[in-house]
Amino acid sequence: MKKPQFIEDQIYHIYNRGVEKRNIFLNDKDYLRFIHDLFEFNDEAPTLNVAYYFNSKSQEIESQHIEKERNPRKLLVEILIFTLMPNHFHLVLKQRRKGGIVKFMQKLGTG
Repeated sequence: MKKPQFIEDQIYHIYNRGVEKRNIFLNDKDYLRFIHDLFEFNDEAPTLNVAYYFNSKSQEIESQHIEKERNPRKLLVEILIFTLMPNHFHLVLKQRRKGGIVKFMQKLGTG
């Protein structure tokens, strides 16, 4: 099967479903984490590992360290619409940079 060629400034419907239609979102934390990841992974730069900045006592991320390391964002895609269902999700994306959708989905799927 030929890989699709995504074109800048074009809109695409992307969806992904759990293996054997299993749920991929088991609770509210899973939904919130995914929404966070939609933001965090939409950048050309490598994603920071927030585990390095997680304070286990307060259960918070120490953002003062992260802000110092973050450069201005270079978005891979524009997220126009997203829908999260228990066993799948839909995204409507506009590619902002060459290879943006592929890179974004790779980061989202492995993050």
